[in-house]
Amino acid sequence: MKRFGLAILAVVLAHAAFARAEEWSKTYTISNAPDLRVETSDANIRVDTWEQKTIEATITSAHYKFGTGGLTVEEHQSGDTVEINLHFPHEIHIMNFGNHRVDIAIHMPRQGRVNLHTGDGKIELADFIGEMELSSGDGAEEIHRVEGSLHANTGDGHINADGRFDALNLNTGDGRLDVRAAAGSKVAEEWMLHTGDGSVSLELPENFAADLYLHTGDGHIDVSLPLTTEGRIKENDVRGKLNGGGKLISVQTGDGSINLRKG
Repeated sequence: MKRFGLAILAVVLAHAAFARAEEWSKTYTISNAPDLRVETSDANIRVDTWEQKTIEATITSAHYKFGTGGLTVEEHQSGDTVEINLHFPHEIHIMNFGNHRVDIAIHMPRQGRVNLHTGDGKIELADFIGEMELSSGDGAEEIHRVEGSLHANTGDGHINADGRFDALNLNTGDGRLDVRAAAGSKVAEEWMLHTGDGSVSLELPENFAADLYLHTGDGHIDVSLPLTTEGRIKENDVRGKLNGGGKLISVQTGDGSINLRKG
């Protein structure tokens, strides 16, 4: 009964923390293509798009208050460039109850540029066109139905991306890479996919042309696209050309399998 009572208390405290959730929000008017920059040490970031000429940013905290001794937001707009920096209080928690999650949710115009960084948290980006820079010290990244140039990095977590890509650079220290390149994708500059520990799955359009370098430190390589190989074929190392070749796609994993197939 005592253990059950403690469990009930924990649930009550968690609900109480959620009920006290605090919120900060602001709307920015944009004239042309926006340039959004978000920086935080510890929060989830979610960005989606709409047809309005505004950027609407909302930060929700289930534990911290905003202001002195709590969360502080430094934000600035210069023309079509919007910068949002979220800072956490410097405090030590001896015992934490409840939900300390902080979420940054943004609605913005569909085409432009984004630079999103969190030290510890998940990043989600959907239905965007343009230049994309994503970075998380510890967290997964979900990028869906995008178009353009994507550079995404996480120290620990998987990266799941799909869209029409011109440039692609994905790196995770520990996690899998799942990539689906839609028709119309091209290697305008070298594509690089790297994971220190995890599998890599890459889907390409049927008539996609590129040079390929595939390497795994410990795992198998499976290619289900017509590939003209070059040099000596090794179990963990493959070089070749797709549809006559082109600019390079480099796929490397320290420990995991590589699966290259038609999308």
